[in-house]
Amino acid sequence: MRQLYNPFELLTFKQDICFLTGQHLTKEQYIPAFPTWLIERYQLQDATLMMLNGNRVKYSQMLLPASDKVVKAIKLLDDTTQKAFEEGYASVKALPEITLFQWMTRVLYGVLYQDFSYAINAQALRGEPFHVSDLLKRKLKNLLFMLQSLVVPIQFKEFLPWTICCYPVNISKDILNYKDESHRFNFCLGMNGFAIAACLQDNSAVANYLKDVLDKINNETLHPAQFEELYSKFLYANYLLRELPDYTITTNENAYVFHLPKDEHSHLPLFNQWQDTTYAQVLANHWKPWGIRLEEIYSFPNSPISYLIDEFTQTFIKPEQVNLPY
Repeated sequence: MRQLYNPFELLTFKQDICFLTGQHLTKEQYIPAFPTWLIERYQLQDATLMMLNGNRVKYSQMLLPASDKVVKAIKLLDDTTQKAFEEGYASVKALPEITLFQWMTRVLYGVLYQDFSYAINAQALRGEPFHVSDLLKRKLKNLLFMLQSLVVPIQFKEFLPWTICCYPVNISKDILNYKDESHRFNFCLGMNGFAIAACLQDNSAVANYLKDVLDKINNETLHPAQFEELYSKFLYANYLLRELPDYTITTNENAYVFHLPKDEHSHLPLFNQWQDTTYAQVLANHWKPWGIRLEEIYSFPNSPISYLIDEFTQTFIKPEQVNLPY
């Protein structure tokens, strides 16, 4: 069984090397970081995304060099997810979580691949080496290793590396709500009556941390502002999560197997202390479409306002009770 591909040891990002497997390419061949059908459906051909270096790149120009095997795997992934996304919540909810993980990771890593390519080339033109912290290298390596499950058998031993929650949301089929965050690998996607909030490398810790809230929501339909509140909780909780040791990877006859290693600091809290002041700032950023200001969200000693959970009954607030526009 060949080794999993890790471009972060030598920071190798070249157009003749498959982004996913490291295979040398004998012809120019690419897959888009964002599925073509999504770009066309939401008319993103000329829309741009801000890169870490401040440059803006068109969604349609974010291309990843890929081998024949990877092109075939991505096509299957796109066909499967497109069908579910266009059908709506029930079909998306029925997808295996690994499929959603692969789709979101392909997009997130695809954007990061562009960032690394531009940054490495820019530093080379200045005659300077490109540096990445060891922690970020480790996290990106693991994310790419897990994405290789598209073409290599990979198993997770008694854990899942992600938190992925999907809900019915009162969102128009003509609106695309996409956000990602590259430090802690957070991701959200909303369209066509559903929305997904995800932490792609938290080992399900955020789901456990927010269990009380998630249990109260259950599978209720959410107002868009309620979903943004939930995603804000995901972001902030994942920010509070303590950095954990690296995975241990073994092989069996059929697959690479990821194990959670022993945590030498298990006597410490898994999450740092929640600060309402910081959380309220995160929430204010996500409630900007409704013009809700920070001073309306939180003033000490009161708790931040919530459109998800009633402050007095501690029960889920029905979306029709949320007095905000859609």
